[in-house]
Amino acid sequence: MTTGVKAVDQLIEKFGILSSPGQDQFQRLTHLFGGDKRADSLPFCMYQKVMGAPVSRRFTVHHFYLPYKKCKLATFMFNEKGELIEQVYFTKMSRMVNVCRKLQRILLEEKDLRENASQGIPQEAKLQKGMLQQDRAWTRTGQFAA
Repeated sequence: MTTGVKAVDQLIEKFGILSSPGQDQFQRLTHLFGGDKRADSLPFCMYQKVMGAPVSRRFTVHHFYLPYKKCKLATFMFNEKGELIEQVYFTKMSRMVNVCRKLQRILLEEKDLRENASQGIPQEAKLQKGMLQQDRAWTRTGQFAA
């Protein structure tokens, strides 16, 4: 999947997408627990969620940066189940907002792939199941005349 911005595509090719805590020039992935003081550097909406959560809750925070501009691009926060609960885009340009949305899709796809691999579900079976669900949804629409 391409983001539409060559520089970001090159960063993804060079560094990939982190799946375990760590950092490189393009991204940083950290795990935070409820009340964690490291949340001070997060956007306020994310800070509130972390500080208001019990200590037993774990959050995964994925930051993306543009090293050639030396600026933040986006930050995504996931809960223990891998569900996206908060996102912040640090840009107003529509082209870069679209890049952030595509990065979000890539992250969600990566999390789905890892979850299915851990459950032993082959990717082909998942695709078939998704196509069957789409077919069923299509047959329920008014466009389908039987």
